[in-house]
Amino acid sequence: MKKFILVLSVALCAVQFAQAQRLIVRMDDLGVTHATNLAIMQCYDEGIGRSAEVMSVCPWFMEAANMLKEHPGLDVGVHITLCCEWAGYKWKPLTDCPSLCDEDGYLIGKTQNPNATLEDVEKEMRAQIELAMKYIDNVTHITDHCMWTMRPEFKELAIRVAEEYGLRYQGQCDYDAQIGIQSLPMGFGGGNRAPRLLEALKKMEKGKTYWTIEHPSLDNEEMKGIYEVTARGEKRFAGPDRQDVTNAFTDPEVMKYIKENGIELVSFGDVMREKGVIE
Repeated sequence: MKKFILVLSVALCAVQFAQAQRLIVRMDDLGVTHATNLAIMQCYDEGIGRSAEVMSVCPWFMEAANMLKEHPGLDVGVHITLCCEWAGYKWKPLTDCPSLCDEDGYLIGKTQNPNATLEDVEKEMRAQIELAMKYIDNVTHITDHCMWTMRPEFKELAIRVAEEYGLRYQGQCDYDAQIGIQSLPMGFGGGNRAPRLLEALKKMEKGKTYWTIEHPSLDNEEMKGIYEVTARGEKRFAGPDRQDVTNAFTDPEVMKYIKENGIELVSFGDVMREKGVIE
């Protein structure tokens, strides 16, 4: 009888797992600003964020690392950063890598750099990974900031180097093949995300794991210094759009729907451990 009950329990758990809807919410650019650090922790504490991508090359990295000590359940990826896309706010690399820098020694502003060499990319990548892992315990993977791995040789490099550190490279277009998940049908940008996120959640199918990626932050005085200059010479500030992300990821209606429908919030680390990709 006990054996029958055990078998039945295992079978029921398997059925529940097969019917479960699971969501990975990836939050990019941890460490880029104080406002971003605060917002990402808020989205973890009060909202749906479960994986954060840290930029160890950026000025607010050490604060992010200290915050992560108080949030040990937040899964972390090293967001390998080889450019600085903002006007008026710059950072320098951790290594001597001239092919990645402008004439003043800052990482270049272009998101795609045809002059970048494999040697410089590998050197800087390793330095960013090692700094992150020195101060953060729960690093499970690496990702690419501004999709610099579009060059095939860089993608191959990212995969190889990540594995040497016991991590995995999570390319933005490779999630299905690597750990069996698919993109949440929501899209990026455009504002007014909360209702769009809610509608996307309603389209999730049972037994599948979905992921989405965005950039939470706060729209405050600090973020008024973070902007791009458009082709017409106008400043496009990051704050309002990134505050909209934070609002969506902590939205009461979104949280209510997730709770009432039993959607499980998981991280990349959770899924990779299940698949045996990492320990």
